[in-house]
Amino acid sequence: MGELTTYGGLTDGVTLRFKIGAFSPSTIPMEKLGDYMRDLAVVLGSPEKVHFVRLDPGSTEVVHVVERWAFMTDVRSRIRDVQLGIAPVEALAAYRAINKRLVEDRTDGALIEIGGGEILRFPGKWTVEVEPFPPVTQAGSIDGIVIRLGGTGANVPVHVQTGDTVYTKCFSSRELARELGHHLFGSPLRLNGQAKWQRGEDGSWSLDRFQIGGFEPLETKALSRVVAELRSLGGWENVADPWDEVMRLRDDGKEDAH
Repeated sequence: MGELTTYGGLTDGVTLRFKIGAFSPSTIPMEKLGDYMRDLAVVLGSPEKVHFVRLDPGSTEVVHVVERWAFMTDVRSRIRDVQLGIAPVEALAAYRAINKRLVEDRTDGALIEIGGGEILRFPGKWTVEVEPFPPVTQAGSIDGIVIRLGGTGANVPVHVQTGDTVYTKCFSSRELARELGHHLFGSPLRLNGQAKWQRGEDGSWSLDRFQIGGFEPLETKALSRVVAELRSLGGWENVADPWDEVMRLRDDGKEDAH
């Protein structure tokens, strides 16, 4: 598999070529080449194990070597996961960035293992355009703390923090914003309204807009008090750890929903 290559005192590596159908080493702008190489490094992963060797003439071919052990244990499986669309987010994003750049350059590309053939295709200009999935609007809610209110329009931007996540695409009427102002940096609220979801190229959904129609305070209680109240309802006396039981019931509910 691959050819033996000497580099940096090492004698065993797998040689790969990243072939760009357009340009040549003498015509490709350095900045563009750097962008391609940067994204390719992210696609491959294991940056300390991947070594640039040279640019070959003809069309632009970036020759690089992956240390054999890294290729066998990490890089090869990562490339396969990119093909299947199940690689880490950053690898898939880098693959899409390369392909988008190839479309802009009106060409295509391929990652080739010397002695083993093509292992990853970048269709570039041959990419089949997929009809964008229409946005979905549905009723929903966001639980969190209002940390920012502002704006001069009829729809007032509202920023809501939930743990480490900050929702910046929430809006409310001016009247509702005045009421929300009393809760700025206060206790958590449940914001109810209409959520507009947008599907990305990778199939993931992101919140495009949330129109707040109303809210209610979330009651915050100590865990010990919640457990005591559960036991007072009856049926929980023999449960050793009510909290774990609640979490189990919640997870069972999620499985049933699917």
